[in-house]
Amino acid sequence: MKKIRILHLLSALELTNGVASYVMNHYDELDHDKFKVDFLIVKTADQKYIDKIEKNKDEIIYGPKLTLKNYGAFKKHAKKLFEERTYDIVHSHEFNWGMPYLKEAKKKHIPIRIFHAHLTLSSPKRLNRIRNAFLIPISLRASNTFFSCSMVAGKYFFKQKPFYLAHNAIDTEKYMFNIEHRKDIRKLLNISDTEKLIGFFGRFEHQKNPMFTLKVFQELSQRDESVKLLLVGNGYLEQNILNFIDQMNLKDRVIVLSPRRDIYKFYSAIDLFMLPSLFEGLPVVGVEALFSNLPQVYSTEITKELNLNQMITYLDLKEPVSNWVLAIENIFEKPNDRVHFNLDNLKVYDIRHQGKVIMEKYIELLEEVNHGR
Repeated sequence: MKKIRILHLLSALELTNGVASYVMNHYDELDHDKFKVDFLIVKTADQKYIDKIEKNKDEIIYGPKLTLKNYGAFKKHAKKLFEERTYDIVHSHEFNWGMPYLKEAKKKHIPIRIFHAHLTLSSPKRLNRIRNAFLIPISLRASNTFFSCSMVAGKYFFKQKPFYLAHNAIDTEKYMFNIEHRKDIRKLLNISDTEKLIGFFGRFEHQKNPMFTLKVFQELSQRDESVKLLLVGNGYLEQNILNFIDQMNLKDRVIVLSPRRDIYKFYSAIDLFMLPSLFEGLPVVGVEALFSNLPQVYSTEITKELNLNQMITYLDLKEPVSNWVLAIENIFEKPNDRVHFNLDNLKVYDIRHQGKVIMEKYIELLEEVNHGR
């Protein structure tokens, strides 16, 4: 039987990259006897993902260096790629540099060309938004299928166009509260049973707003000596984070770790998860926190579609830091049962269910093309 060939376009295959988590979670559920998958990236790949892809005899393709002036190189690379390789599906998670690949895929009559929305803002930078305002319509015209991680992200990119809601699913069992994981990780971090631990897991970049997390914690730590903060990630703001911790004398209160392959264990160890993002589609870390039944404090820029177990407190980033501190204090005063909670509403985020749904969707899309949709 001829395999269905898929090309994923995504910036990186890194552990802290939410899009990479989405793609690889679904990759794990694919029937590899039916599908052959390539990954085109422009940054780095974690060895965990490299090993998994090589084990399945699939391939990572490295594109040109991602710079503002490198469009010509991307266009040339796209043309060469599709001359040398044939695909049934091009699944683009990149609305800007993915454009020349979608455009070339259309020229080569690749039957399914997916534009997948993962954000609710094309860029926090005004100049980049102006650039993207030219690139996005071209990507839209070159695509014939539209996916989105959430309703708000889909409406932002696709306006009135119909789109398919592709949920950011995870291996839910790994993220369920586990008392042994809690004991082991808190021992590793030297956190006592009486201390409260706040977690921030994600890229140390502007979008995720880690500096705001630190400002909230700095004020909270002055009011509550039993609270500590755990930051897990990496990115260009890492030195700013370390400088802030040093300047505010928080070295004994804030723990900074690099990305972890066992991050699922850390959700059981923390008592509250915080994500004050400037913009999001639907964060994978938010889904992971859901299944650990963690209290969560998010900015109002994160969709309320995620609040399925009513454990999320939303605050506007324009509110004073003191309001965020008060919200966290109120949460800590309430008891929380991490074990017994209703999972019925969360099924759409279970990769065992959603993985089959997406696999069937790929097949359905190709059948529609073959029958002249």
